[in-house]
Amino acid sequence: MGAKRETELPAELKKVRRELEEWRGRRNKGKRIPEELWDAAVRAARRHGLNCVSQTLGLDYSHLKRRLGLGKKKGSHAAGAEPIFVELANTSATVAEPNAACVELEKGNGVRMRICVRDAATVDWNRMKEAFLGA
Repeated sequence: MGAKRETELPAELKKVRRELEEWRGRRNKGKRIPEELWDAAVRAARRHGLNCVSQTLGLDYSHLKRRLGLGKKKGSHAAGAEPIFVELANTSATVAEPNAACVELEKGNGVRMRICVRDAATVDWNRMKEAFLGA
């Protein structure tokens, strides 16, 4: 299966490819791709797909995948990934239980999960977080 022809590419992807080609033409050997170009590639991959964007832009698939927050990387966060927000709230007033808690997890792409339990001590919060985030 061949790559998409130039006329079939979305305008956004054409623009990012043109910017990357211009940068590659004037860069010094060994220079890293600027963050603003990586950010544009990540936005394009979210919209048009990881494989399509990595091939069209000539970017390393695994590196782009990590920047999308889909791959595993040693250390705390993948480069360019948005931080994870975890909110713990004591909801004893709303749930009417002394050890009740609600936890809301949100991924960098805006997907949210909210869990309310009567006894927070019985939940393995770390496993819950890993299951949701795919870690």
